[in-house]
Amino acid sequence: MGRFISKETRESLKVIAQVSSMGIAMVLATVFGLVAGYFFDKWLGTDPWGLIVGLVMGIIAGYRNIYIILKRTKNL
Repeated sequence: MGRFISKETRESLKVIAQVSSMGIAMVLATVFGLVAGYFFDKWLGTDPWGLIVGLVMGIIAGYRNIYIILKRTKNL
């Protein structure tokens, strides 16, 4: 299959794949932070502070993932 796709098309598809993964990276990091904060609250009984801190940390991690993906995309 690789011989039927030109080099320019292949490079464009790589960029599209990396950029499309940004949404998934943001959502997964945020959900992971929420779940970790929820279980932290259940473990220590610190409602709702663990959930809030987990949400903020998940959002920060999501933006960090987006930054890394964009940096990797520029190197192509």
